[in-house]
Amino acid sequence: MLIAEDDPVLARMDEALAAASGCQVAGVVADGASAIARAGDADVLILDYQLEGVVTGLDVLREVRRRAYALKVIITTAYGSEKIAAEALRLGADDYLMKDAAFADLMPTVIGRVLKLREMERKLAEAQAQVVTAQRKAAIGEIIVAVSHEMNNPLMAVRAELELMKLSAASLPPRSQAGIASAIAQLDRINTVLKKLVNHTADATVPYIGKTKMTDIGR
Repeated sequence: MLIAEDDPVLARMDEALAAASGCQVAGVVADGASAIARAGDADVLILDYQLEGVVTGLDVLREVRRRAYALKVIITTAYGSEKIAAEALRLGADDYLMKDAAFADLMPTVIGRVLKLREMERKLAEAQAQVVTAQRKAAIGEIIVAVSHEMNNPLMAVRAELELMKLSAASLPPRSQAGIASAIAQLDRINTVLKKLVNHTADATVPYIGKTKMTDIGR
């Protein structure tokens, strides 16, 4: 967590409340430029509206959202303005908290809500990734079945021709007989590979070349 607060007393209070909520505070800054510079390494940002210098909390929020930093932002302010609150939420703040008498009581709840939201989004992203992976696997499976079907017919035709040649192989030179036997063995190997591909369900991989891996269809 990163805290951007120009009041040292409030900064220490934010830090204590964050620690009490189970968060590890990575740093405290007092100006907007520093907040922007360090926001990329934070997962949660407690951001005061009025900071040192000309850069406001809303400026920081606008910039971190422009940079698409994946962090949760809690805006805090002593200015009870609905306009500021509306603008903060429009710019992508995840929560908004007034610095009033209830601030210390409400901050742990707000932090907990933001952390829960972050965890829900993480799980949602994982679920979406699993869905995409499943869809890709299903598409690949359909392609494999189609390719296997299209290859089986010509392979069977070649196998039939080889079997006919094998029947009269006794009149052929030994080298030709060996070639027919080798061709039949290779066709059997292709058929075995196609069957494994169609029935393949495991995700095991084996080393191929360098850092490249390939699917182990033998599993």
